[in-house]
Amino acid sequence: MAIQAYLLPALALVSVAAAASCSIESTSTTTIVNPAGAAALAACTTYSGNVAFQTGAASNQATVNINGVTKITGSLSYMDDNTVTTFDAGTLQTVGDFMLGNLTALSALSMGALSSTGDLNFTGLGSLASLDFGTPGLSKANNVLITNTILNSLTGINKLTQVAGFSISNNPYLPTIELDVVEISGAVDIGANDVSNGGQSISFPMLQTAGQLTFRNSSSVMLPSLANVSENLGFYDNLFSSLATPNLTFAGGIVFVDNTQLTNISMPMLTTINGTNGTYQIANNTLLKSIDGFENLSNVKGGLDFTGNFTSVVLPKLMNVGGAMNVQTSQPFDCSNITSLGNTGNQVVKGSITCAGSESQPGNPSSAPSGTSSGSSATSTSSGSAAAINLPTAVGGVSILAGLLQFLLSF
Repeated sequence: MAIQAYLLPALALVSVAAAASCSIESTSTTTIVNPAGAAALAACTTYSGNVAFQTGAASNQATVNINGVTKITGSLSYMDDNTVTTFDAGTLQTVGDFMLGNLTALSALSMGALSSTGDLNFTGLGSLASLDFGTPGLSKANNVLITNTILNSLTGINKLTQVAGFSISNNPYLPTIELDVVEISGAVDIGANDVSNGGQSISFPMLQTAGQLTFRNSSSVMLPSLANVSENLGFYDNLFSSLATPNLTFAGGIVFVDNTQLTNISMPMLTTINGTNGTYQIANNTLLKSIDGFENLSNVKGGLDFTGNFTSVVLPKLMNVGGAMNVQTSQPFDCSNITSLGNTGNQVVKGSITCAGSESQPGNPSSAPSGTSSGSSATSTSSGSAAAINLPTAVGGVSILAGLLQFLLSF
C-alpha cells in the first residue's frame, strides 16, 4: 500500500529537497493539502514518486502553482475540488499519468513546457475552455481521455506523435478534432462533441494504422492515409453524407449504423475484413441507396449484415464469407444472386443466408422476414422490379473459393 505524506508546512518537503531532487518510495504518494505544500514541491527540480492534490490545496488563493519542478516520475492528480481556478505547472516537462477530475471552477491550466506524459485524463472540467500546452505542445502520451469539459479547442495536444489510445467525448463546445499522429496502437473513440451544431469535424490526415476506430455524432471524418485497422472501424449516428478511406486495405470489422445522411461509401482498396469477429455491417443508413464502393473486397472472416433502404449490392470480387449473410431492404430486391452464394459448388457464404426485399421493417436474422424459412440457406425473394446486384459468379460451375471460420451474427 502506498505511503501518504501530508505536506502541511513547506519544510516537510524542502527538508528532503535541498539538492533540488526530491524522492519518496516509488510506489508512495505525497498528498499536498495547502499552498505551502505546493511551494515545497516547486522547490524540487525532479520529484520521484506520485503527487496528489487534495481538496482545498489552493486555499483562499484559488491558485495552485508548482512552477520550478520539471519532472515528476510518478503520477500527478488533482480531483474533486470546486475552489481551485488556476493550476500553473509551466515548467513541468515530463510526468507519469496526469489526471484532473471534477475541478468545476478550474478555468486556467498552464502546462507550457509539458512534452511527455503517461495517461492524460481530463474529466469534469466544467469551466476550462482552453489548454495552455505551449508550442509545439504535448508530443507523447499513452492514453488520452477528455470528457465533460467546455474546451473549444485541443490546441496543444493535436501535435502528438505518439499515443496509444484517444477518447474525446461529451465536450459540447469542441467543434474540431484534428490529430497528426501516424499510428495509434489502441482504440480511438470520439463522439458527442459540439452536438448542438451538428457534431464534431474529425481529421486524422497522417493516421496509417490503428487498433480500433469508433466515430459518433460527426459532421465529417477525414482518414486519407488510413491503411490498416486491426479491429473494428465503426461509424454510428453521424451526419456526414460521404465517407472515403482511399488507402484502407485491411480492417478487423466495418460497421456503418444509423448514419442518417450517408449516401456514399468509398473503400476502393479494401480487400480483407478479418478481425476477431470480422463483421461487415451496414444498417439503418436511411439515404444509402447502393452498397458499393468496395470494389476489391474479397475476404470476410465473419458475417455480412446489410439492412436498410438500398436497391443494390455491388461486391464484384467477393470470394469468401466465413459466417452468415443477412440482406434485408425496404425496397424491391431480387435475392437470386444473393442466395446463389450459398450454393454447393459455389459456396461463397459458409453460414446461413437470409435475404428479403420490400420489408416494412428490415432487420437482423433473429426475426426472419415474411416468407423466409429456416435452414442453412433461408431465403426470401421479393416481388416487383428487380434491384441491381453485382456479385462474382463461378467459372464452369467449379468453386474457386476457400472457406473461413463460421460466424454467428450477434446483436
